Amino acid sequence: MDNSDGEVEEDETEWKTCFVDSAAVCPATSPAAASGPAIESAHRVILHFDLDCFYAQVEMIRNPALRDVPLGIQQKYIIVTCNYVARERGVTKLMSVTDAKEKCPELVLVKGEDLTHYREMSYQVTELLLSFCPLVERLGFDENFVDVTEMVERRLARISESDSLSFKGNVFNHSSADANASHHPRLAIGSHIAAEMRDAIRSKLGLTGCAGVATNKLLAKLVSGTFKPNQQTVLLQENVSDIMGCLSGLRKVPGVGHQTAKRLQALGLVSVKDLQLCPLGDLARELGGTTAQRLRNLALGIDESAVTPTGAPQSLSDEDSFRKMCSVKEVMAKIQELLGGLVERMHKDGRQPQTFRLTIRRFSATNKWFSRESRQAPIPSGVGQKIVSGNIEDTVSQLVLLAGKLFHKMVDCSAAFHLTLINVCFSNLQSRGPAASGKGAITSFFTHNASPRKTQISSIQNQNNPAQNADSCLLDHQISECSRNVPPKGEMTCNSEQSEENYEASCSTEGINLDKTKPPPHVDPEVFRLLPEEIQKELLSPDYLNSLQSYMSKHEPPENDSSMKADRSRMNHQQPAGMRVINEENVMEQEKLWLSLSSDCNFPGNVDPEVFSELPPDVQKELMSEWKQQNPVLKTPSSRKTGKGSISKGKDRKAEGRSSQSNNLLKYFKPG
Repeated sequence: MDNSDGEVEEDETEWKTCFVDSAAVCPATSPAAASGPAIESAHRVILHFDLDCFYAQVEMIRNPALRDVPLGIQQKYIIVTCNYVARERGVTKLMSVTDAKEKCPELVLVKGEDLTHYREMSYQVTELLLSFCPLVERLGFDENFVDVTEMVERRLARISESDSLSFKGNVFNHSSADANASHHPRLAIGSHIAAEMRDAIRSKLGLTGCAGVATNKLLAKLVSGTFKPNQQTVLLQENVSDIMGCLSGLRKVPGVGHQTAKRLQALGLVSVKDLQLCPLGDLARELGGTTAQRLRNLALGIDESAVTPTGAPQSLSDEDSFRKMCSVKEVMAKIQELLGGLVERMHKDGRQPQTFRLTIRRFSATNKWFSRESRQAPIPSGVGQKIVSGNIEDTVSQLVLLAGKLFHKMVDCSAAFHLTLINVCFSNLQSRGPAASGKGAITSFFTHNASPRKTQISSIQNQNNPAQNADSCLLDHQISECSRNVPPKGEMTCNSEQSEENYEASCSTEGINLDKTKPPPHVDPEVFRLLPEEIQKELLSPDYLNSLQSYMSKHEPPENDSSMKADRSRMNHQQPAGMRVINEENVMEQEKLWLSLSSDCNFPGNVDPEVFSELPPDVQKELMSEWKQQNPVLKTPSSRKTGKGSISKGKDRKAEGRSSQSNNLLKYFKPG
């Protein structure tokens, strides 16, 4: 069974997220919806949709022959749900298969452990509701909250005084005819919107369900189940105390889970009335002020929590329950089985999980359902990438090993153990692409086969900051094994056929046509087109090109190198008219400079000459000078000399090295 996004257990933690937020303590200042200005609670209109016998309905849609027979959905040894034909014959939800067969021998059983079809239909329902209103919050597979306050206000504004209002469906503790809709215009309009949505779900998806209409999520959920099946009910503000008084116990209050109910029972609080009348100070001393106020609000029917659009699930999990599992071999086989389906779901989702969690439930005669224990660990990036790429089999085998380590942290396998549930979960899901690693992350600027040649772009951006320059160059060299994402075709591409006129127009700080622009001189086109648009514009700006021209004009290289002539030719082709003043002698200076310096200075063993050759001339010159004069800084092997003079010289040299390292590039070339 998969309870991560299936039918919701009424557990404390789940209801807290659905009904309670920190603002519930101070209703006057709480937002009434996930977006837009705060609206008075009495003016909010919240709908709660609950699909009838959801799993059974899905199976009846898949096989219409099951519609008129008693049908039960079986998971392991229990009936998780059944249709109304079976209910009329005594079968109930969560009844054992044995008992169900005794009650109804002709009961047809369908295996419901594979949730794929239910999950797909569930999302179709949510998408259909979203076509009416953007504020839709999922609650398990078969329930949704919808905040239709804005829709109601728009319709209310179009109603004239002569128009008569009426309620659609049932009104709690009233007949629809007796209830005065003109006194509750927003709830009346909300009832018509709920009916429209239910009709759409039935006509387009073939599903029926109930709906509750009220002023908050708590009340809408409570009232939605008043009349079943396939009906809807409105709760008026004047009847809030009536519906809260109808609840048989505190566990029937959404938001009060098993553990909280036990603590309240220890205080002698059993009924909703007990909680309403208990002094707030006594509750606060036992549970804390925030929790005490929250519980008091729930008991009074007060819930200011917003309907929050659910979006993509924050975690994906799968689990299975059983009567007894007591061997490591069985545990690992079950984990492998669960991971097989979960990894496939994660691959279809498209995001990459960062965390893996394993949960177990030990057998307990006194605490059957609430004795879970979990351990989690980060997923190695390589394994996460295999999930995304679809390498299912290899991924599962590696995750089984990780799960085994977590299992042994929770269970002493040398002693007997008795498990009744295992759950595997992926969380901290991150989308693929540059956004996953943060805006402006350096890895998003390079392709998978990045070469040292592509580090030129970093050099040009950081000519005035040698430390950043070398850092970027070396980082590029080091991250060539990382996975990266290239923008889609047609996005930020270069066009070599651009005319001079278009280029001049594109050099302004506004309106640069990046799709038709060649990169500046000495910039790899492939790297240039992967840079953010604002950086491309900066590199193409007149200020940058003028500074480059000024720098290059200070040197006079020889005219005997064909490759540098080609660079000069490409640069002249790209520059606008009036800016082709950089001759081949200037372009050649970089080559001349580093060759002359390298002729009398050996590279340290930990420096890649190819990477070094791509650095700007001033950076090369600084490094060469440091390497020749300060060998100890590079930690090169040398023989130790004894004597005062040598020791004094060594200290001076070390001090000089430390002072020079504080603001130069040598630290980037040290052995790792």
